[in-house]
Parts: sequence; structure tokens; C-alpha cells
Amino acid sequence: MRFLIINMYKKQVLFKSRKVKEFFIDALQGHTLIFKKWDDVEGIRNILKGKRIDGKRIDGKRIDGKRIDGIIIPGSDYYVKDEGSAIIDECILTSNIPILAMCYGFQYLAYRYGEPSFIKSSKRKKIYSRSFRIKEPFYIPKIKYSFWHKDYIVNVPKDYKVIKKIGNKIIMAYNSKNNILGVQFYLYKYKNAVKIFMKHWIDECVISKPRR
Repeated sequence: MRFLIINMYKKQVLFKSRKVKEFFIDALQGHTLIFKKWDDVEGIRNILKGKRIDGKRIDGKRIDGKRIDGIIIPGSDYYVKDEGSAIIDECILTSNIPILAMCYGFQYLAYRYGEPSFIKSSKRKKIYSRSFRIKEPFYIPKIKYSFWHKDYIVNVPKDYKVIKKIGNKIIMAYNSKNNILGVQFYLYKYKNAVKIFMKHWIDECVISKPRR
């Protein structure tokens, strides 16, 4: 399968030092991954249309005529309330392709399509871990997930169903109509949990519920 991963980082040195690309390559072994920076709107639109760039390959892979099966919008060093922060182009949200919005990606959707009050902020970044089960939109037995964020979500747009909360923090919600899954846990730390989560997302949200 082919997945488009949107690089939401401002400082590309952080994207590299945090090994975000390597993380996805490891977590999604056997799949074709295409990385595009959030502000390369033309490139993103061409990929979603199955076009080659400049008659060449995209990230070394020919995808002309081949559709994207899923879109992943990961974390970022931006904060959604800051002026000039990264945006998710409308072509992504209207593509009818299953979307996994992680960390900043989920926060952006809650902020952009909800209210500014949907996002709260701590004075500093908080890092912690929690173990829990996931019951919807797929079932995963109790495993440990990591959290690392300053901003957090306390409410979601009406199209989203809250799946999991920790206190007043919404850490997982699902828009079944548009097949958009939002998560707030930091998927980069526990590799086993990540692979299990990704497999279930692909099996239940991408393969079982493809684009409309």
C-alpha cells in the first residue's frame, strides 16, 4: 500500500534528529512511503492526483496512476495557536482518503474546525506514559503509550466521537464519516505499541474502510 506522510516540522533539523522518517519506515515496513513537507501544496496535490513531479520519480518511487491509500499527519515543533504555524491543506481533507492525525495533526483539526477553546496549554511540555486498551474504531489490548506535549485537546468538532480521555485531555477521537482518526499519544517511543497500532489502523481503517 502507498502512504503519504506530511512533514509538519518548521525546523527540519528536528525532523532529522528525531528520526521521524526512519520511524515511519520501520513502523510501516513493506509499504511505499512518500514524504512531503506541509507547505509543498503543489507537490501534495500532484501526489494525490497520481502525477509524477517534473516527469521524474517522487522519493525514488514511481506512483503515476497509482492511488494513495492513506495519509498520515504526524507531530510538529509548531504550536497550533501560534501565528504562521503549519496548516493542513484542504486538498488532504477533501481527498476521501483515510487519515491518521497524530499529535499536532489532531490538535490542528480540533483547533481549525472547532473553537480556540478546544486547545489548552501547559506552562511546559509534559512527558509521561499510560497503559490502556483501545476499543474503537478497532480493538487493541492494554499496552503502554507515551505522551509528550504542551498543548492538549479538551473538546473536538461535532463530527468526532471521543474514544479515549485521560482526565480532561482527549487523547483519541474518530470521525467515522470522513474516516479521520486523531490520536494524541506520542507514537515514536514504544516501537512494539506503534507497530501494533499501525497494523490495526491499516487493517480496520484503510483496508476495511477505503476512500468513499
